[in-house]
Parts: sequence; C-alpha cells; structure tokens
Amino acid sequence: MKSTWIITLGIVVGAIVIGGQSFYQLLTSQNILNEPSGEVRLGDVYDEQLTTTVTITDADNKTPILMIMTDTDQITMDVKQELSQMVKEANETLPAHEKMRLETTYFDTNVNIELTTEVTYHSQYQNKMKVTIDDTVLSHPADDQYHFAEAVDMLNTYAQKMDTIYHQNDSFIHKT
Repeated sequence: MKSTWIITLGIVVGAIVIGGQSFYQLLTSQNILNEPSGEVRLGDVYDEQLTTTVTITDADNKTPILMIMTDTDQITMDVKQELSQMVKEANETLPAHEKMRLETTYFDTNVNIELTTEVTYHSQYQNKMKVTIDDTVLSHPADDQYHFAEAVDMLNTYAQKMDTIYHQNDSFIHKT
C-alpha cells in the first residue's frame, strides 16, 4: 500500500515538473511588448527591422529639404551621400574660388530635423507590427550656421544610440 502511494506521488511530482517546464516555456516564448495602450503578445519573433527616418524641413515654410528612411545602421551614410550631392549640385553654379565642401556648407535657413526610429516585428501573432522607439525634433536657427558635417556627426551618434537601445530593450531575436 505504501509503495503504491510512493509510486503515485512520484508520478504526480514528475508530471508537475514536466508540465511546469512546458508551461514555463510557453510563458517565456510569448515575447510581450509593453505599449501605452497595453501589452502586445508577439509570440515567436521571426524577423525584426530597425529603421530610421530623417526629415529636414525649412522651419519657416515647412518645405522639405531632405527625407530619407532606411535601416538605422545605413542612415548616416545615406544622409551624408544626399547632403554631398546637394553640395555638388550647388557647386556647379559657383566659381572655382567659391566651391563648397560638406564640412563648410551650412543650412542658411531655420531648419527642423526630425528623427524617427521604429522597429518592425514579423512574428507568430503580429504579421507586421511597427513600434516607434524614438521621435525627436531638433531645431536649428539659421544664425547658428549648422554645418552639414555637424548634422552627419549628430546622426551617427543618434544611430549608435538607437541601435544600443534597440538591442537592450526592444529586440527579441538575440543574435550570437
């Protein structure tokens, strides 16, 4: 009689341990985002993409000067290339002694630089979910003579910061 109880107790304890491990795996594999509107359950995350949008506008008349959206690790290079192209085009009309470079060219109008970084998740429960992890607007008056090269340097620092924040707080795919 005692051996039957011991065997039964052993089976029950074993079932609890095995079931508990399965239940724990179910809970931990849900990958939950905490959003202002509540929790969002992603389930298994298949892919994540970190993107940044840079929008530079004339602050006075809201005219866009530049808008680029790409992977965050590529954004600095793309903006630098676009600003360099703007300098090159401006130089086509200038005499040789007045040619500009990225380092010497500055915004001659009041500008707003809007930086938006988002993570797009493709997961078990959310096919394509975008989450904004940062939205920043920087204003630079014309009399600051904010150089194109300064904007590129600032953007490089911003992109590195966003990449760090993403990997620390918002990534569910841990690459080794």
